[in-house]
Amino acid sequence: MELLFDQAFAFTTADVRKNILLPFRARRDYDRLVLHLHYGPKAIRDPEIIAPQIRKCVETYFPAGYELTEEDMKEYGQLLNFVTLSLDKDGAYVGCAHRHPPEQTLVISERGSSWGFAPAAATAGAWRVVLHVQAVVAGTVDYRLQVFGMERGERDDAIPAL
Repeated sequence: MELLFDQAFAFTTADVRKNILLPFRARRDYDRLVLHLHYGPKAIRDPEIIAPQIRKCVETYFPAGYELTEEDMKEYGQLLNFVTLSLDKDGAYVGCAHRHPPEQTLVISERGSSWGFAPAAATAGAWRVVLHVQAVVAGTVDYRLQVFGMERGERDDAIPAL
């Protein structure tokens, strides 16, 4: 197992709708790449924070004159921070993970890749992760990404927890 990339980030509301380009290089071929990510907090439940944001969304996206009731507000118990990831190799798109779990382990290999990614050989060359900051509700979202080059027989569960 070889650590190819390891970086931490702190995203704020100023980062929403930004794409963060993260190039890294594999100096040799591997059996597979394993991308391990974690971010948080995932859910924001503080009514003082989320209520104004929900009201603003209703004003923007609901028909004019729509009024939120207290019952409506009870349905919105939380808002979610959301950061997604795409991957390419030597400029060719490999795939994306646009899903909500705040901790993910993604595998890229010629034999088969994680859902959302094409099967791709984990060969030497220029790779690039693109983080898409979809939503930061309030405060800071801490994010960490690690990329490992793995050999056949090495277990993915040997990767240290973030």
